[in-house]
Amino acid sequence: MTVPSFPELTPNRRILIVDDNEAIHADFRKILESGNDSRSLDQARAALFGETPADPLSSVGYEIDSAYQGQEALECVRRAAGEGRPYSVAFVDVRMPPGWDGIETVQYIWQEFPELEVVLCTAYSDYSWDEIIDRLGRCGRLLILKKPFDNIEVRQLACALTEKWMFEGAARWKRDELERMVTERTRELAELTSALNESKLAAEGANRSKSEFLANMSHEIRTPLSSILGYSDLIHEECALPLVRERTNIIRRNGEHLLRIINDILDLSKIEADRINLERLPASPREIVEEAAAVILPTAISKNLAFSVNQAGPVPETICTDPTRLTQVLVNVLNNAVKFTEFGSVVLNWRLVEAPAEEPRLLFEITDTGIGMTPSQLAGLFQPFIQADNSTTRRFGGTGLGLTISRKLARLLGGDIVADSHSGAGTCFSITIATGPLEGVRRLEPAKNVETTAPVRKPAAPAPAGLTGRVLLAEDYPDNQMLLKHILTKQGLEVVIAGDGRTAVDLALSAASDGQPFDLILMDMQMPELDGYEATYSLRKVGYRGTVVALTANAMSHDREKCLAAGCDEYLSKPVVIRELAALLCKYLAGATAGS
Repeated sequence: MTVPSFPELTPNRRILIVDDNEAIHADFRKILESGNDSRSLDQARAALFGETPADPLSSVGYEIDSAYQGQEALECVRRAAGEGRPYSVAFVDVRMPPGWDGIETVQYIWQEFPELEVVLCTAYSDYSWDEIIDRLGRCGRLLILKKPFDNIEVRQLACALTEKWMFEGAARWKRDELERMVTERTRELAELTSALNESKLAAEGANRSKSEFLANMSHEIRTPLSSILGYSDLIHEECALPLVRERTNIIRRNGEHLLRIINDILDLSKIEADRINLERLPASPREIVEEAAAVILPTAISKNLAFSVNQAGPVPETICTDPTRLTQVLVNVLNNAVKFTEFGSVVLNWRLVEAPAEEPRLLFEITDTGIGMTPSQLAGLFQPFIQADNSTTRRFGGTGLGLTISRKLARLLGGDIVADSHSGAGTCFSITIATGPLEGVRRLEPAKNVETTAPVRKPAAPAPAGLTGRVLLAEDYPDNQMLLKHILTKQGLEVVIAGDGRTAVDLALSAASDGQPFDLILMDMQMPELDGYEATYSLRKVGYRGTVVALTANAMSHDREKCLAAGCDEYLSKPVVIRELAALLCKYLAGATAGS
């Protein structure tokens, strides 16, 4: 932006004499054209604005014009302004017959040119001072030169007022320039704000699109995966041939691996969208460590790795954290250590860290004797979709999301994850998480014999055979229809299938009106004609009170809340875990069985 110079700082000594007496004009010319009393003001201007003061030996003259009547004076002022050469001062006589007198002349001029400095020449014979003020008002641009006047007084007035006009003009220009700059900056800020709002809306739209894409991707993959895992379980259960069981185990193992990848992608999306919900519950850190170790131990044993867990010093019996997410972090990092270790050991050491004026934390150090990493590989370790190099991906597999998710979760849990590694010499991951307040919490000493084998778990109780009741299965995917019908029928339940939401609503309402309502509705949430959300909402809207369980391949963080908000009583995600379905059947159909 180019800033113009101050045009008003150019000296303006143009003066208009307004008087009906020609002799007065001659007197003014004689007085003003012979004086040079502006030197001190030139120096003052130089001090304020950096101008070079005029040569004190040079003569400073005034450019003087004359007007003999008020109307003529106004035309002179108009013409001068139109030519870009305005007057800075006007000496105006009060008595000017015929036409306007001096007071009227000043009134008309100031209506159009309020910046003009005026010296009113008067002997107070026509107007008193109070009358003048009543007509013209109290104004800093009006001075009185009382007749008869002194030559020095005239010259000093001319000198001072021309300089004053110049300084005030510069001030006005500067004010206008600042206002223009403020207006311009305000416009730029408004445009920037508008652009930022547009970018924000675009980002929110992109985020919604990503979430919708991930939800659809999850549904499209989980739906067939539900059939794959479900039928492999049925074959494994119903066929005793070792070869068949071995191959169904392979199917399930690969299906579960695919499911873990899907879950990792969804977890990362939820964390990045700030839509992950953490619980803060009292939990036993020792039990969390044992559970994580139990998950990893079979893989470590299969690779002939030594695996040990060591507690150093006393630890709190309970902490306030999200046990599910903490277990996920430990399992991810332990799994990573086992994956990249071919010979040697994986060790988990953990302890309580307390320091004055700091929140207590638990420190988990997972050390392996694996392949290690170079400094450059270590630098990109926690970036999503990145592994050490392409050969690592080909050799060990994986998406590179596990550690990214683990660090983000650890930070949400009040801690962090850092790694120290050397190529060929193994890696040590240090995980910290906040414990929450520990006042009054009992401390547990290390166990004398640290178990390195998986704790024995009781298998989940299967659904008791012989359940009775009628179940409406709203599911549009044929393979899942067959699978779920087989599981439900095997438990002694009568199953009616609806291939879309509209049919499900009609069947549910018809059965209720006939006095034979369904004991349970399993409602898929993505179906043609009418999806599960609308179908459930429609049922609740007309007063349907039966149990509706959402059975869906959607697994984003908000899907459970969305299903419950639509009127569902419970939520199960696909692939269906048979023991979870069994527990749900026992919960909702026990009454129906007892009453049969």
